[in-house]
Amino acid sequence: MEIQGLDEFAKTLDNASNNFEKEANKKLDIIASKLIAKVKLKTPVDSGLLRRSWQPKKINNLERLVFNNVKYASHVNYGHRTRGGKSFVDGVYMLEKSVKEIESELDKEFSIMIDNLFK
Repeated sequence: MEIQGLDEFAKTLDNASNNFEKEANKKLDIIASKLIAKVKLKTPVDSGLLRRSWQPKKINNLERLVFNNVKYASHVNYGHRTRGGKSFVDGVYMLEKSVKEIESELDKEFSIMIDNLFK
């Protein structure tokens, strides 16, 4: 019995394997950029420093970090007590809301990438 197409299938798998990290790296850069765009829109503006300070950081080819190094960013995001300590200012949760929005798009984004790898 002869099975046809096995050589072509093996080449396709080899190609997908060889290009996965490069394509995933590109896709993660795109996703990090989309996340930053979304979180910037949800970031409240006083002077604009907080909104302008969102940045991506490449940890490795398969990992990205989106962060804000402004000292008060976590207070705005998670909420804080007022100076007198008598009341609490609710957090905006701009990062969490943006991550949830992006998570809903991840399956689609990576499905397209995987489909392209196997073409």
